[in-house]
Formats: sequence, C-alpha cells, structure tokens
Amino acid sequence: MWVTLDFEASGLTDASYPIEVGFSLPDGASVSLLINPDSSPEAWQYWDDYAEFEIHGISRDCLKINGLSVFDVCAHLNNTLCYFDDVLCDSQWDLFWLGRLYKAAHMRPTFTLTEVGHWLHRHDGVDRKDFLSALESLGPAPHRAEADAKQIRRALTMVLEGQHSHQSCS
Repeated sequence: MWVTLDFEASGLTDASYPIEVGFSLPDGASVSLLINPDSSPEAWQYWDDYAEFEIHGISRDCLKINGLSVFDVCAHLNNTLCYFDDVLCDSQWDLFWLGRLYKAAHMRPTFTLTEVGHWLHRHDGVDRKDFLSALESLGPAPHRAEADAKQIRRALTMVLEGQHSHQSCS
C-alpha cells in the first residue's frame, strides 16, 4: 500500500519553502492543501515570480487567504498518511520541503517520505529510468501538487504492472 506525494514551492533555492502539498491514495482519492507562508514562525519570505507566473500559478495572496497553517497541514498529513507503508515522491526537493514544513510546525512526520528511485530498488527489474520514461509518456506535469501526485501514481502503476519499460540499445 503506497501513496504518492508532491509539493509545489515558492521557488527552487535553499530559501524556498512549500506552498502546496498534494497526495494520491491507493483508492484513487487525492487531496491538495495550500500552505499559508505567514503561519510559519521561520518568516518564510523568499518568492520567485517566475515560479508563480510560469510554473504553478499560485499567488502569495491566494496562499494568505486560502492556505492552512503549517501546523494544520502537518497534522492532516500525519493523520492521513500514518496508515501507509510507503509514501513516495519523485524528487529530492520534496524531501527538502517536507523537512522545512515539519520544522516550521515543530512536528515530526508519522510517515517516511521516500524518493521513488530508492523505493524502486526493492522491485526486481524496475529502476528509476523506467519510471521517468513512463512519467514522460504521460505528458507534461500540470505543476499543481495534487495533479502531479496523481501523475506520479499513474507512472508508477504503469511501471509496476509492466506496461512500460525502459528500452536500452545493445
């Protein structure tokens, strides 16, 4: 039983922080949670206009109005994801943003987030190249956390069911 999880962030630097988290459950249910940056006691300030206008399309004002507190987001993730053996992400950045989110809330996750490449090593004959190829075959990512988590789930399902495999030249 595995879950896929994805973050959107204020940018792609060490000063960036999570602004949205989404996950996709085995039963097909999925969730997206916006995160209010003003709820972080760490004074999250970094904002990349390029990320807002060209990637995720989420404004800082939208987050202030519609976002949940870092504590509420962590509590929701803990209460929902603690029941699953594996919670998977497709990027080391997601691990970074999870750590930043929980640090801001002064909490610890009740689950372990694992990058999909590491997780796939446990499955004979499946590697990260297979996953990336399947992900690419699904088309461009929407760059919203819930939609991306669902796309990661679809790619993993394709690979694990043997529907898509990386072909190498010999």
